Amino acid sequence: MRLLKVRIQNFRCVEDSEEFTLDQVTCLVGKNESGKTAILKALYKVKSDNEGVEVFEPSHDYPKRKWRPDIPVPVTPPTIETFWSFDDSEFKGLEEKFGSGTIKSKKFRLVKGYDNNRVYDLLIDEQALVKHLVSELGFLPPEKKQIAGVKTIPDLRKRLEGITPRSPNQEKLYQQITSEFISDASATIISVIDSMVPTFLYFDQYQRLPGTVSVDEIIRHRNENHIDNSDRIFLALLSLAGTTIESIHGTTTFEAFNSSLRAVSNQITDQIFKYWTQNRHLDVDMRLDQARSNDPAPLNSGFIFRTRINNRRHRADTSFDERSSGFVWFFSFLVWFNRLRETYGTNLIILLDEPGLTLHARAQGDLLRYINEQLKPFYQVVYTTHSPFMVDPDNLLSARTVEDVVKQDKTSGGEILLGTKVGENVLSTDPDTISPLQKALDYEITQTLFVGRHTLLVEGPSDLLYLKWFSQKLKEAGKTGLDYRWSISQVGGVDRIPGFASLFRGNQLNIAALVDVQNGQKQKLDNARKALEENHLLLNS
Repeated sequence: MRLLKVRIQNFRCVEDSEEFTLDQVTCLVGKNESGKTAILKALYKVKSDNEGVEVFEPSHDYPKRKWRPDIPVPVTPPTIETFWSFDDSEFKGLEEKFGSGTIKSKKFRLVKGYDNNRVYDLLIDEQALVKHLVSELGFLPPEKKQIAGVKTIPDLRKRLEGITPRSPNQEKLYQQITSEFISDASATIISVIDSMVPTFLYFDQYQRLPGTVSVDEIIRHRNENHIDNSDRIFLALLSLAGTTIESIHGTTTFEAFNSSLRAVSNQITDQIFKYWTQNRHLDVDMRLDQARSNDPAPLNSGFIFRTRINNRRHRADTSFDERSSGFVWFFSFLVWFNRLRETYGTNLIILLDEPGLTLHARAQGDLLRYINEQLKPFYQVVYTTHSPFMVDPDNLLSARTVEDVVKQDKTSGGEILLGTKVGENVLSTDPDTISPLQKALDYEITQTLFVGRHTLLVEGPSDLLYLKWFSQKLKEAGKTGLDYRWSISQVGGVDRIPGFASLFRGNQLNIAALVDVQNGQKQKLDNARKALEENHLLLNS
């Protein structure tokens, strides 16, 4: 199921976000205090993993300049309006259950307001449902005749109640609709669809992996059903390696014990350092030792699990807790999210508030790669940032700008507060808001300008964006996109192509160019054609 579009109204600083679309991975870009967190929080309350707590509360969530304690908050318009689409397998399952044509469209609308009820808007043909239920039981012609002309579930129930005695098929149908359809068809169908809507997970305080763990303490917590976040992330680390405390602790010989620990260390090293590229000389070393009496409690008794990081370059090892905050954050993040599918399944939408703040620019790129490779195939992800290195230059058009908009009143000269707005036109808004997007694009261009054996020259940034976007869409459709060996560089105009080709001809680059055809540029096009190899100038007419 895909979340296609969202509109948020009367929630904190968001008076009307206006309608905006969501991609499989969507980046919300904006200044501090622009309302990015408010957007995520409103989404979180649609169907939270903690629904008993995460509800719309007028005193806390309704815009303060509008709220009055003695006046009920209006139910309409809804606080959040969402638009969804079933995937093919989900829709097929619904048709098998309720009959072909019962649900008229793959798309539906879901809203929620300060009454905290999810309200669904979808087209249902109840007559098609009745027809499906009857056909499933293989009614004989005389049986069908007795319920002919019935179009709704309440009418069908009433008709069956009037038949005495009922045939076995009629009795079975009566028991089915009595148990499955308490009121009408819509309520039952909506109940099924509500269970299919993904759960939203919101993360801002990211869990930190402890470097030392008391085995006795964690087992005691589990037995008492008092597992805390520190325990959970350590157990997630063992799960990442495909093992448990009992499996390692229960080995009866040194060789088996040592092999288990070595296997865990190797598994975790392979998993983590596939994405951490800041230092390739590190290994994870998991140890299970007897506690030392002078260590602080509870690390002074029983057995202690220690996670240490070995640096092969410096031939030294340190406790995991003593590594840089960026490394600890990244390591903990990957461990925790590896448990997502095991803990919650795949029916999730993940909301990340400012992930990777402590990471170096290159490490933020590693985190972005992890999101695209490990989360994107299974979940929709919405995250906020104001870092250019957390903006995916290959998918720049999936970014959404978030601004707290103020309009100048031409009559009074004062300011009119419009609240937080979410925009999709990523290249035309407040300069401060789009600064991360511009810097991400600038960085991508400078990275590709002098790098690449095969270079495709384009005139401006819009050409670069369109080529990357279309290439990505072709690949998603299973077709051929732009070969990864080609770097795309902008040169600023067709007249600059000869200079670029002349400057880098000595580097043995394979250069092609894609340019627009405009009146009065024949000479410039001829010069560009002569500067390149035959058939390497592509005209976009």
